[in-house]
Amino acid sequence: MTRGLPRTLARAAREAGLAPPKLGLKAVTTGQGGSYRTVFTFAGMQVPVTDALAYAGQKILDFSDGKVRIKGGTARLQFAVLTTRASTINDSAALTWSLGSAVASSATLAGTMVNVLASTVRTLDGAGAALSTASIADVAAAVTLDGTATPVDLYLNLAFATGTDIDADGTLAVTGTATLLWENWGDNN
Repeated sequence: MTRGLPRTLARAAREAGLAPPKLGLKAVTTGQGGSYRTVFTFAGMQVPVTDALAYAGQKILDFSDGKVRIKGGTARLQFAVLTTRASTINDSAALTWSLGSAVASSATLAGTMVNVLASTVRTLDGAGAALSTASIADVAAAVTLDGTATPVDLYLNLAFATGTDIDADGTLAVTGTATLLWENWGDNN
């Protein structure tokens, strides 16, 4: 019996969605019958940020086809600057981060860039490549995402509000966890 259960659970996780391969990102999905829990573990996942844009996004999950209902969740993330702070991402830069169904497309995170977890501001208070203090956020309101025509993606979005926060292209490292409770209501197409 136990031999079949791990395979069943692995198949259920695949049917729910998959995390793209990315060094420093691990996503574990458990559940069945359309109700899932996904835990994202970030272990120094690198996200390049260009000076010209001052924002970036990293896809962390491809949901399977269907309407996806995000019921709740929490996140606790820390950020480190891997490039020289004096000439790239500055000391005490004001970083805004969120989870959304669209990748960051401006330095002001809004709309579908923040529709899963609202934008949260974190001052990068770590020195050098040290981690900042933890930034904690909750999924504030349930949301239904329509992935019936095109499957929904989930992105970790990052942005710097002012041009003085970043002087040149830099790299952030993300460490921590995010947990989502969600359902897949199926595809009616």
